[in-house]
Amino acid sequence: MKNWYVVYTQLRGEDRALWHLQNQGFECFLPRLRRRRSHARKTWTVLEPLFPRYLFALFDRATTAWRGINGSRGVVSLLTDGLLPVPVPEDVIKKLLSQTDADGITSPAALQLLSKGVHSTAVRRRFCWPACRSRFNSPGNIRVNLLLSVLGRVARLQVPICAVEPV
Repeated sequence: MKNWYVVYTQLRGEDRALWHLQNQGFECFLPRLRRRRSHARKTWTVLEPLFPRYLFALFDRATTAWRGINGSRGVVSLLTDGLLPVPVPEDVIKKLLSQTDADGITSPAALQLLSKGVHSTAVRRRFCWPACRSRFNSPGNIRVNLLLSVLGRVARLQVPICAVEPV
């Protein structure tokens, strides 16, 4: 039975690993995000992996020579329990596949991790206060607005979307 497995790649080696694994006949999935970069008054859009250093490979662990994945260029190793690769839950991959377009591109808003009114908490240390809870206000591409309730007052804070998670 074919399952999806996680492949841990070299630093910024996702594309190289993807290319080599596909040439070996493995079906692979590398979800990506469109991000805006700016420098010196210039702005451009780049594609970045949704999960840096990780991609997914589909194969049957019983009948496929999966140990060859570990020796592929761009690959560090498969995620294993010590001996055998650990399959990714099928519903996780289905959700990711349903949120991507034909080119494998998704957006943070499309993943619907956060929606307006959902209570969230900051996960980055510089935004984390013990008695501080926030409410997700409005989605953005990369940054989001949080309504912080601190000492009985509400304050608005704009943070990167990767700095918050639902409670």
